[in-house]
Amino acid sequence: MNKKIPIDHHLLFCTGNKCMGKGSEDLKILAQNIRDQTPGLSTLLVTKMGCLKQCESGPMVALYPEGFWFSDMNTSRTVKLLDQIRDHRPPLPENLYFVLDNAE
Repeated sequence: MNKKIPIDHHLLFCTGNKCMGKGSEDLKILAQNIRDQTPGLSTLLVTKMGCLKQCESGPMVALYPEGFWFSDMNTSRTVKLLDQIRDHRPPLPENLYFVLDNAE
């Protein structure tokens, strides 16, 4: 049975060793907690993923379906990114590291 879930965005936190050492897991938990407390983010899925191989620029976060990768994430940038997703604004342009050409 195919089941549709109401997801508009998927935010993925890198779990490579260097990103984890820089607090990636804590940022993921923060994002999940904010999502759970913010009605405008109910269609945001927050998960972790394997290493994005951008270790010197981490913690890394990817946003889909946009195909955006963000570098040097921290608590304030994570909060700002979630605010921008909720408000349908361009997400965190100052930390945009990479854009996949074939996203969406």
